[in-house]
Parts: sequence; C-alpha cells; structure tokens
Amino acid sequence: MTELMIKPVRYGILIGLLGLVFGIGWAFWLVLGHERIHKSLEKSALERKEVHSLIDILEPDNVQANTSAKGVHNEHSHGQSSNNEDTHQHEEEGKPLQKDEYTDMMNKGQQMMQPGEDKHQHGEGMHDSPIMELAHKRLVRGHLHLMGLGLVSIVMSLILGFTSAPPLFKTIASVFTGIGGIIYPVAWIVMGYMTPQLGAAAAEAYVIVIAGPGVLLVSFGLISAIIFLLKDVFASTVKQA
Repeated sequence: MTELMIKPVRYGILIGLLGLVFGIGWAFWLVLGHERIHKSLEKSALERKEVHSLIDILEPDNVQANTSAKGVHNEHSHGQSSNNEDTHQHEEEGKPLQKDEYTDMMNKGQQMMQPGEDKHQHGEGMHDSPIMELAHKRLVRGHLHLMGLGLVSIVMSLILGFTSAPPLFKTIASVFTGIGGIIYPVAWIVMGYMTPQLGAAAAEAYVIVIAGPGVLLVSFGLISAIIFLLKDVFASTVKQA
C-alpha cells in the first residue's frame, strides 16, 4: 500500500535529492574554488569598468557637460567660501594643532611612508567592496536555497503521496516542485556571477525570468499538497462524526 502511494511521487523525491547533492557540491566549490570564483568576479567587475570608460570616450559631450557643471558649482562654492577663509585665516594662525588635526597629519605621513603597502591593500580590497561582497552573498544564498528547497521538495512529495490526489496529479505536482526547487537557487547563483558586471539591481532584473517560474512551480506543489491534505483531514473528520 505504501509503495503504491510513493510510486507516483518518486520522481519528485529523486529531483529533491539531486538538489541536495547539487547544494552540497556547490558548498564545496565555494570553499575549494574560492580563488577562481573571486578572479572571475574581479574580471567581470573590470569588464564593467572598461565598458563605462568606453562609453565616456564615445560620448565626450556628456562627460564635458558634467565636468562643466561641477566646475561651475565648485567656482560658486569657492566664491562663497573665500571671504570666510580670509576672515578666519589670521585667527587660525598661531593656534596649536587640535588632536584630530594632529592625528590626520600622522596618518597622512604614514601613508606617504608606506606606498607599497597601500597598493597591496588596494589590490586586495576588491573583496571588501560592497558590490563584490553582495556577489559572494548571493552565491552563498544559492547553496542555502538548494538545501532548503531540496528538503521541501522531498517532504512535499511524501505528503502528497499519502493524500487522495490522483496519481498523475501527484507526479506532476512533485516533479514541478523539484524542478522549481533547483531553478530558483540557480537564479541566485547566476545573479551572484552577474552582479559585478551588471550591478546589483540590473543583475536581479536579469534573472527574474529564471527565478519567477521557479517560485511558481514550488508554490504550485506546496499549495496542491496543502489543499489535498486539508481535504482528506476534513473528509476523515466528517466520517468520524
């Protein structure tokens, strides 16, 4: 009896297990292939900078307009502040340096004395930039969603197998849930790789075509399992009454 109930949803269970295996493998790759992933993200970010530089070369009028606007703003600001600077210049001369000013001067001196260290830190700082940090977070979320939705697919398939739903409907619902449980996490992985190249919002819009169907498929399976489960519970309650 149990075998007959599980048989229609075995494909959904299998896809859910494959999702778990994929999630575990992706976690290992995030750890073991971290350097390769980071280089790939850096390459995408560099390509984006080159594209923006090319746009600036091909459209110099926009760049010149922005530069002129900034120049007018700076000139206006300089004209307003020149009187205040002349007024307070003599008052500030002869005063001892404050603590914050002394600290700033010391930091600038250390930076001038250690140019090689600054270049090294600048080269390693790509991982600390917000866009790179967001890209890595999205890649990790792909692993988390693979594990979570893989378990959801398996549990949902088992629940649906023990309901009174038609066998063909059980197969379709379980398979849809398993496929959606893989498509949606893959969208996060693709979005993580595209984030340095397209930007945060553009990368999210880029994968909406992938993520949307994945959410719909998982929702279809979950709603189907809940409906038939409630139907069976209500039917058994009526019979007992």
